[in-house]
Amino acid sequence: MSGRTALFRLIIVAFLLLTALITPANGFIAQAAGTVTASPDALSETVPLGQQVTRPLVITNPGSTAVTALLYEAHAQPLLATTYAIGPASVSLPQQDHSLDPRLVAQLDEPAERGSFIVYLRDQADLSAAYGITDWSERGRFVYRTLVEHAERAQRTLRAELTARGLKYQPFWIVNAIQVEGSLADAQALERRADVALVRANVSVMVAPQAVPASLDTRCSTDGNPVCWNIRAIGADRVWNEFGVTGQGVTVASIDTGGVATHPALRDQYRGALGNGEYDHNYNWYDPQGTFPAPTDQNGHGTHTIGTMVGGRAGGERFGVAPGARWIAAQGCEGSFCSESDLIAAAQWILAPTNLNDRNPRPDLRPLIVNNSWAGGSDDPWYAGYTAAWRAAGIFPVFAAGNGAGACRSIASPGDYADVVAVGATNRSNTIASFSLRGPAADGRMKPDFVAPGDGGIYSAHLNDGYASLRGTSMATPHVAGAVALLYAANPALIGNFEATYAALSETARRIDDSQCGVVSGGGNNVYGWGLINAHAAVARVRVDVPWLRLSETSIALNPGQSATVNVTFDADGVAAPGIYTARLQIYANDLTQPPVTVDVAMNVTASGGMVVSGTVRDAETGEALRATVSVNGGAGVTTAADGTYTLILSPGVYTLTATALSYAPQQRVITVPTGAPTDFGLLLDAPRLTLSTDYVTTTLDFNTDAERTVTITNTGTRPLTFESSVEYASFGIYRSDEPGGPVYQWIDLPADAPTLELTDTTRIDDIPLGFDFPLYTLMFTETSVTSDGTLSFGWSYSYTGLLERCLPATEAFFYLLAPFRSDLDPSRGGQVRYGTVDNGATFVVSFERVPLAQGPPDQTYTFQTLLHRDGRITFQYADLGALPERLSVGVQRTLSQFQRVGCGADTPVAPGLAIEFRPQFSPEGWLTVTPERGMIAPGESTTLRIVYRWQAPPQGARLRTAVTLLSSDPRRRSATIMAEAAMRPAPYVVWLVIAAR
Repeated sequence: MSGRTALFRLIIVAFLLLTALITPANGFIAQAAGTVTASPDALSETVPLGQQVTRPLVITNPGSTAVTALLYEAHAQPLLATTYAIGPASVSLPQQDHSLDPRLVAQLDEPAERGSFIVYLRDQADLSAAYGITDWSERGRFVYRTLVEHAERAQRTLRAELTARGLKYQPFWIVNAIQVEGSLADAQALERRADVALVRANVSVMVAPQAVPASLDTRCSTDGNPVCWNIRAIGADRVWNEFGVTGQGVTVASIDTGGVATHPALRDQYRGALGNGEYDHNYNWYDPQGTFPAPTDQNGHGTHTIGTMVGGRAGGERFGVAPGARWIAAQGCEGSFCSESDLIAAAQWILAPTNLNDRNPRPDLRPLIVNNSWAGGSDDPWYAGYTAAWRAAGIFPVFAAGNGAGACRSIASPGDYADVVAVGATNRSNTIASFSLRGPAADGRMKPDFVAPGDGGIYSAHLNDGYASLRGTSMATPHVAGAVALLYAANPALIGNFEATYAALSETARRIDDSQCGVVSGGGNNVYGWGLINAHAAVARVRVDVPWLRLSETSIALNPGQSATVNVTFDADGVAAPGIYTARLQIYANDLTQPPVTVDVAMNVTASGGMVVSGTVRDAETGEALRATVSVNGGAGVTTAADGTYTLILSPGVYTLTATALSYAPQQRVITVPTGAPTDFGLLLDAPRLTLSTDYVTTTLDFNTDAERTVTITNTGTRPLTFESSVEYASFGIYRSDEPGGPVYQWIDLPADAPTLELTDTTRIDDIPLGFDFPLYTLMFTETSVTSDGTLSFGWSYSYTGLLERCLPATEAFFYLLAPFRSDLDPSRGGQVRYGTVDNGATFVVSFERVPLAQGPPDQTYTFQTLLHRDGRITFQYADLGALPERLSVGVQRTLSQFQRVGCGADTPVAPGLAIEFRPQFSPEGWLTVTPERGMIAPGESTTLRIVYRWQAPPQGARLRTAVTLLSSDPRRRSATIMAEAAMRPAPYVVWLVIAAR
C-alpha cells in the first residue's frame, strides 16, 4: 500500500468508526428471512367458459420480525430442471511457464528485499457434488465446508513451516493457497516443496474507466427523460413499468473500489440499512485490509457501478437497472489498482460473508450475482479457481471485457474464462466502443458474451453524494448484473441455474452483426457477442404469467402477527378451450433464496357453446411465421405453432384479440364470434427503423464556393431512433469499371519470363522493386512486400504470422496495407504469383494466377492483380474467381483507424472482369462536413442531415468522392451509407510566385 493511500486510510478511518457506531448496541442483527403462511393451502374452482370467479387468500406473518411477502404465479410443474448442469468441478490453478514466478525474481533481486507472494498447493477440492444441491443455503454451506476442510488438511504442514521461518502469512480456502510476506530465498524454498504447485507474485490489475471526452454530453438523457438513456436502451424501464419487477428479493455484490453506503442514491438499497439512519455492516461490507469498518470508496468507480446496478435519485434521475435489489460490497481495489491478494480475499468473502472481525462466515448470506468491473491481461487463468467456486455455489459472475485498443483477440481476463460472462461496451447508437476489447479467447471461444451501454456517458452515483458520467467496459458490466437481478426477481426458479439464466439473456439479446473478429453459429460474433442485452425481452421470456389467474397484490408488507387478504381471480374469459387448468402460487418472505410457501391452484372450465377462431401470425415485412401468443381481452391465450397458426374456442360475442411476440410490437384485432374468416396478424418489429430520402448526393462547385445538400432521415419504427453521422476517411476516391466514369478493365498479361515469387502458406517476400518512386499516402516507396494471402505492404519489418481479423482493419501489418483479395491463400498448392513493371516503367503489376485457398479443393482457384501507377493510383483487377470465401476482405489501410473497405466476407462486391481503382484525393475533412453529428428521432418523426461541400483544387481530375456513414439503433440497419460526390471546377486563373532566397 502506498504511503499516500495509507495516510488517506488513517484520515478517513476516524469518520468511518463514527459511522460504524450507528449500528445498534446489541451488535449484529441476524438477517432472518422471516416466514409467512397462507390459508387455504389450495384453491380450486369450476368456472363456465367466458366467466370469472374471485376467491380470498389470507397471508399471515407468524414471526417476530416484519416481512414483505412476495407472491409469484408459477406453472403446475417447474419448467426448469431441479438439478443444474455441472460447471467447473474443481478450482483451477494459475498457469505460468515456471513454478517460481519470474516477476517475483525480478522484484526481490536483493537478498534483504521482502515482498508479497502467493503459494498455491497442488491438491484442490472437488466441488462437482454442489451442482446436484437445489437448496440455496445448503448448496452454499456444502461448497464452503468442502473448501475450508480441504484447505485445513492440505495446508497444515506448510503453515507449520511458515511459522518456523517466522514469516507473516494469510491462508486462503476458496483456493488452496497462502499469501506470504518473505524474501526470494523463502519463495525458492517453498517452491521446492512437493505439495506446492507454484509461487506467484502478488501483482495488481486495473479498474480505471476511459476518460470522458470534453465534448461528451454527460447528462442522464439528452431529451430530459428522467430515465437515463442507457436504462432505456436495454429496456429495463419497461420491466419495471409493464411487469412490476425491480429486482426485489435479490442481493447483488460488487468487487471494486468500494461503495458509499450513505449516498442518497444507494443507502436504501444497501443490505445493511436498517432504517432511521441505522446500519449493520456485518456480512454486508468487507475491507480485506481491515481498515474501514463501514463502506467507503476512495475512487468513486465502485460507487458508480453499484449505482448502475441498483441506484436512483428519489424524484430525479433513474439510472439503476434493478432499483429494487439490495447490494453488498467487498473492496478488492484501492484507487485504480487491485492487488491479487485483495481480490482473492474479496472472492472468498463473496462466497461466505463474515462479520466485521472477519469471523463467523455465513455462506447462506452470499449474493446471487457478483459484478466485477475490473480486468487484467489476456489469457491469464489466475482467477479461474475463484470463479469456479462461485459457480459451484450458484453465484452468477459478471466481468468487464476490458479497455484498450479494441483489436481482435484482446479480450481481458477473467472475462475470457468459459464459466463467466464478459461484457463489452456500446455507445448511444448501440455501436461498439473503440476501447472495448474483443475476442475470440485464446482457445477460440466467442467473447465477449454480451454488450451493454458503456460509452457516450453513463450517469450514476459518485463521491461526496454526487453524480458523474463515466465510460468504459466497467460501466457496461453492471447493466448485465442488474439485468440478471431482474430475471431472478421475475422467476426465482432461475436462481443458481447459470445455464438457464445465460440462455434467457442470449436468446433475447439484440443481435448486432460484425464479422471482423469472427462469427459463431446462432448469430454471435467476437465484437458484440450475442448482442446488446434486452432486459425486457429476457424477463418476458422467463416470467411466469398464468393467463387465467390474477392477483390483487404481488407484494405485501406484514408486521409481526399481521395478516392480509389477496384476491385471487379465476378468469375463464378467453381460455383456449374447456378443460382443467392448473398452476401454483409461490409466496416468499423477503428473500428469494429461501423456500417459498406453495398454494396449488386449479380451474375446471366447462363448455358453454364455444366456437373455433383461428388464424396466422407473421412478420409484417418478411412474411415469416412467428412464435407468438394470441390472447383474448388481455387474458388467457394460446401459443402459435411452428407455422404461425393458432386456434381458440370462444363463446359467441365481441372480443379483442392481441398478438404478441418477443421483439415485436403487439397488434390488436376486434372480432365478432362467429367470425366467418381467419383472423390473421402481421406484427412489426418493436424497434426503430431508419429510412433515408436518398443514398446519393452530388454537386458541382465553382472556385471558392460552398454548397449544401440535405438528406431526410425518418424513423418509421415503433421506438426512438438514435444515430451518429460521420464523414468516412477517404484518402482515395474508389471507382469501379461497372459505373460511369470508372476505370477501364484491361488485364495485363505479364511476359513469360516475369519473375515468380516463391510463396508458400503464410509467408511474405520483402524488397520487391517497383521500378519507380510510388507515392502512397504521405510517403514515397521504391519497394513493396507481397504475402501469400493476397496483400501488399510497405515498410512493415515485423515477421508475418498470417491473418487474424476477417475484415479490415488488419493487424498483420498495422499500416500501409493493400488488400486486393485478402484471404487464406496458399500458392504452394497450385498457381503462381508473378510481378513486373510495364508501360515504359509507369505501372508495377503483381499478379496472383490460379492460386487456391490453403484449405479446400485445389481446383477452386483465384486470379487477380494489383496495379501501382506512378501517379499514385492503385487498381485491383479480377479475372477467374472461384466461390468467394467467407474469410475475405478487399480494401486499403493506412493505419488501424484509417482504412477504406470495399467489402468483407463471401458477399464482397468483386467479380471476374471487374476493375476497382483508388484515385488519390484530398482528405474529405477539407471539403465535406455533415451535421448534426448525432441525434434522436421519435417514432414517425424526421430530421434533416445537412451535407456541406467546400471548393478544393482537385489533384486528380475534377471529381472527389467519399461516404457519409450513419450508425443507428435500427437492428435491421445498423449502418447506412450516403455516397457524396463533388465536381470541382478549376480556378479562373493561377498566379505563380517566384521566391528568391539568398
